[in-house]
Amino acid sequence: MKELSMNMLAPAKINLALAITDKRPDGYHGLETIFQTVALYDRVNVAFKGKGISCFCGELSGNINLAYQAARTFLEVYEAMGFGHIPGVEITIEKQIPMQAGLAGGSSDAATVLIAINQLAGNPLTYEQLLECAKKCGSDTAYCLRGGTQWGEGTGTILEELPPAPEMDILLVKPRQGVSTAEAYRLFDDQGRFANLEKDVWFDVLRSADVPRIGQLLANNLESAVFKLVPEISTLKALLLEGGCMGALMSGSGSAVFGIIKDVEQGEKMRRILLDEGFNHHWLVKTIRARNI
Repeated sequence: MKELSMNMLAPAKINLALAITDKRPDGYHGLETIFQTVALYDRVNVAFKGKGISCFCGELSGNINLAYQAARTFLEVYEAMGFGHIPGVEITIEKQIPMQAGLAGGSSDAATVLIAINQLAGNPLTYEQLLECAKKCGSDTAYCLRGGTQWGEGTGTILEELPPAPEMDILLVKPRQGVSTAEAYRLFDDQGRFANLEKDVWFDVLRSADVPRIGQLLANNLESAVFKLVPEISTLKALLLEGGCMGALMSGSGSAVFGIIKDVEQGEKMRRILLDEGFNHHWLVKTIRARNI
């Protein structure tokens, strides 16, 4: 096969709201969430070259990387459907999205690899078929195929597009310590309470593009458990609210925290405060819309 390559950006996600609704018989947790992509990106290069699958991503290189698993899943489906054989796929990932942050960096990389391989192969798989591949790579990967503003439930793989969120300036902060998703849910089981989101309320506030109201609705019932695991997350959230954010929240299972700010000028002032407090990992980003695939 002729050598082909493609560079793509893999955006981070935040959760504008997250509710753990129940504990399922299979051991997973049921949830309801509002997913939203933001303009913080990993850079992913996918090339048809060599033999087998190779994945280069620093300490996350090789078959431990979710992007490697995504490529393997795609190739299995591609061959099973009779499209032929792709001898080799080489993946190179430049990381900007921090790990153990609740920002779906690994899931977004995996989703981007699925899209890139499909395009390099001439788009043999439909979106629905790519979605089935993505679901095998974890709940956030399914969302990350399109991104934008989506409702998620079940384990996060039952998705529904929502009115796109208005463009918002977001200050995103990562504390020094990360959070293991498994540990976050274990603590929730010991201390947390199940909850639900008001989907109709979210639909209306997104449709009306009411940014202050979005800030008021931010909610994550994993926070109380994770605050005990990483107290810095609670400190960060308080700093963002004291600095004038319209709302602040831990994203997913943490440890990143985001605040909705009025404008970039306010964000720059708050970044200086964060630096004075010893929080060096922060980004000014904007919400972004779904990508077309």
